Amino acid sequence: MFSRKHCYFFVRPKRNVLELCVFLGRVLKAPQVRPVDRASKSKLYHIIHISHRDEVEPPITDWLQEAYELSNVLMSKGLKVRAKSKKGAGGARVQSKFET
Repeated sequence: MFSRKHCYFFVRPKRNVLELCVFLGRVLKAPQVRPVDRASKSKLYHIIHISHRDEVEPPITDWLQEAYELSNVLMSKGLKVRAKSKKGAGGARVQSKFET
């Protein structure tokens, strides 16, 4: 997961656990979730510690799916806003590099 445009989760290997950071649009209330803080005006990040591979099952996989879907929604909204705001000389619309 190496993207400069958008990120929906990342993993930090620690000595005894994997620290999973998931970006969601809502606050999770679960025992697996450590601190929750705001990453941007539309995303909150949630820290989850995973100590065994058997822990990677629902609800964690559901949260990853939700984060992926949220990133696609936010990315598509961002492209539409950027494409509409780019104007050339004389008010003509200039095609963005993301449009084909």
